[in-house]
Amino acid sequence: MSLRVSVDSGGTFTDGILIDEHGSVATAKAHTTPKDLTLGTMECLSRLASAYGITRGDLLAKTSTIVHGTTLATNIVATSSGARLGTIATRGYRDRLSFLHVAKADLKGDIREAEADLFDFRRKYPEPLTPRRLTTEADERLNYKGEVLIPLDEESVRKAVAYLKEREVEAIAVLFLFSHLNPAHELRTGEVIKKEWPEVHVSLSHQVLPVWGEVGRWSTTSFSAYVAPKVIDYVSRIEKLLQQKGFAGELLFMQSNGGVATPEIICENPATLLASGPAAGPSLGLALARSHGAEDLLSVDMGGTSFDVAVVPEGRVNVTQKMVVEGKRYALPSVDVNAVGAGGGSIAWLDPSGRLQVGPQSAGAYPGPACYGFGGTEPTVTDADVVLGYIDPDFFMGGETRLHKDLAERAIEQQIAEPLGLSLEKAAAAIYDVVNAKMAGAIGVVFTRRGYDPRDFVICCGGGAGAVHGARLMQELGIKDLLVPKVAPVYCAFGMMYADLRHNFTRPYLAESTKVDLTRINDLYQVMEQEVVEILEREGVAREDMVIEKTIDMRYYGQVREQTADMPPGMVTEETFGVAQSNFHQKHRTVIGYADQSYPTEVVRLHLAGTAKVKPPEPQKVSIDGANAARTLKGIRPAFFSEFDDFVDTRIYDGNLLSAGTSLEGPCIVEEPMTTVVIPPTLILSVDEFGNYTTMTKG
Repeated sequence: MSLRVSVDSGGTFTDGILIDEHGSVATAKAHTTPKDLTLGTMECLSRLASAYGITRGDLLAKTSTIVHGTTLATNIVATSSGARLGTIATRGYRDRLSFLHVAKADLKGDIREAEADLFDFRRKYPEPLTPRRLTTEADERLNYKGEVLIPLDEESVRKAVAYLKEREVEAIAVLFLFSHLNPAHELRTGEVIKKEWPEVHVSLSHQVLPVWGEVGRWSTTSFSAYVAPKVIDYVSRIEKLLQQKGFAGELLFMQSNGGVATPEIICENPATLLASGPAAGPSLGLALARSHGAEDLLSVDMGGTSFDVAVVPEGRVNVTQKMVVEGKRYALPSVDVNAVGAGGGSIAWLDPSGRLQVGPQSAGAYPGPACYGFGGTEPTVTDADVVLGYIDPDFFMGGETRLHKDLAERAIEQQIAEPLGLSLEKAAAAIYDVVNAKMAGAIGVVFTRRGYDPRDFVICCGGGAGAVHGARLMQELGIKDLLVPKVAPVYCAFGMMYADLRHNFTRPYLAESTKVDLTRINDLYQVMEQEVVEILEREGVAREDMVIEKTIDMRYYGQVREQTADMPPGMVTEETFGVAQSNFHQKHRTVIGYADQSYPTEVVRLHLAGTAKVKPPEPQKVSIDGANAARTLKGIRPAFFSEFDDFVDTRIYDGNLLSAGTSLEGPCIVEEPMTTVVIPPTLILSVDEFGNYTTMTKG
C-alpha cells in the first residue's frame, strides 16, 4: 500500500489529508502548537492515522510522500521572533533599508484602513529587521555594469564580523550594491565570514535574489537570514523525527511559488517558506472549477486567523514578485494571494466612534474564541456563528471538541450587544454581516487591481470557516456559482498534493525592445536553465521529466511598473520575442485597461521556472444511489437568516451521507465533520460526483 499525505500547519489549526491508491480520503485537524510545531504536526499525523484506521507508525511506514506546509517563517516575522540579525552593506549604504520603501497604501491588507492613514504623519513606519547598531559596512563598490570601482577591503569585512560576533548576532546578511551583476565581492565576503565565524548563518543577496534594484534584493535577503536559524532547525528536526518514527519516503515542503522542494533546498534559501501558507489553495480550486467546466476562478480560504484571496484567470495561477510582508518588500516569486485579517478567530470590537469592527486581531489557537473555553473572553466570528445557530456546539470538529455557547453569548452580550443597545441575536448577526462585508470589500479590491470582473468568475470557498460564509460572499459580489470542496476544511493541505516540484530564477536585463541583444538574453536563460536542472536533478528528477517555462517583464517606455508576459519555449528569436511583446500588450490591456502596440516598450527582467510535474490525486467518487436527502436529515434547529430577520427552523443534513446528485433547498445547513455549509433561503445546494457542493439560485 502506498499512501500520500499532506500536513498544513496554520496559525490556528494543523490540517492533514491522506489519500491511498484507491482514492480513499481521510482528513484530520489538530491544534497548532506555536511553542513547538513538531508537536502539532505529529498529533495531526496521529489523528490522520486514526481516521484511516491504522496506527501512526503504520501510516508513516506505508507513506511514499509527505508534503508539508507551514506558516513558521511568516509567524516568525509577524511576531518579531527571528534571529538577532546583523548586516554588512556597501560603505555608505547601511541605512538604505531604514527608508520607507513600500507605498503606504500597501502597508495593510484592508485598503480602507490604509487610505485612512495615507497622510498620517504620526504613523510609525515599519522598522527594518536589523537595528542600526547591528548594521555594519565594508569598503567595496561596483558600478551599474558590475565593474569594480573600489576593490573589496577584506580587513573591513573582518572588523565588521568581529563587531557583530561581539554582539552575538545569530545570522548575517551581506548586502552589496550591484552584486547581482558581479558576485565576486559577496562571495569573498561569505568566505571571510565562514573562516572567522563558522557557526553563524550567512545569506548573500546575489544568491537569494539576483535582481536589479537593491531594495527588493536586500529586503528579501534580510528576510531569509532573519528566519533561517529557526526554519533550518524546524526542517531538520521534523525530517529527523519522521525518520525516527518509521517514515522512509520523500518529505517535501510547500514554497511561496506554489511548488514544493526538498528539505535540503529549503535550507539553502529559507525565505522561500515565507509566503507559502496559502500558496496551495488556488491549485485545488482550479482543479475543482475545471471539473465543472470553468477556467476563471476566485479562490478564497477562510481559516481561523486569516482570509486568503486569489484570482485565477483563464486557468492560470498567478505568481508575483511584488509582495509586502510586515511593511517590507518580499520579492521572491509567490502565488498571488492577498490575506485579510478575517478568520473564524477574528475579534469583534468597537472603535472609538462606537462602530463595530471585525479583525484584523485574532484570538488565534490559544486562547481562541470565547466558545472554546480555553480562557478567551473576546467575541469572535466563530462565537457569532455559534450564537446564530450555524455551528452546532456539540459537533465542532466532528464532535471532538465541544464548544460553550454560553461563553460565546456572554462575550458578545457584554462587549458588543450592551454597548450598542442591541439584542444578543442582532449583535451576533451584525458581526456576521460586518465580516462578510469586509471580505467582500477585500475581494473587490483584488479584482479592481487586476482588471477583472468578479461576476465572470466561479468562487471556491475553502477553509474550516469558509462554507459558513461562502453563500453570502457569493451574493455580495454578484457571483452566480459557488463551489465548496468536500475537503474544504483542509483546503491548502489537499492543494499541496497538486503542487509540482518547482523552482524559479530571475535575471535583470534592462533594454529598449528595439535594441535587445538576443544573444545575451539567450545566455541568461541558459544559465538559469542550468541552475534549475541542477536543483531538480539533486531532487531526483530525470531530465526528460522537467518542464521549462520562460517569461519576461516588460513595460511601456517611461513606466515604472511592468507586466509579466509569456515567452515561447526554445531559443529566443526575433519571431518569438515579437510573440512575447504581443503577449505583453494583451496583458496590459487586460490588467490596466488599454494597450498601444505602436508605443515603444522595454524589457526589465527575465524569468525561468523549472517544474517536475506530479500525478494529481484521484479521489473516489461518492455513491449515486446512496441514502436520499430525507434519510440524511439529522434534525432541525433554529438558525438566523437575514431574509426573515429572525431565527427560523432549519433542516440540518449529514454531509457524509449525502449521495451524488442530491439537491437541497435553502434554508438548510449541511454538517461535515470539520466544516458547516450554510445555505440561505434563495439558493439550492447540489452534490457532485466527488461529494463537492455547488449552488444555484432558486427560480
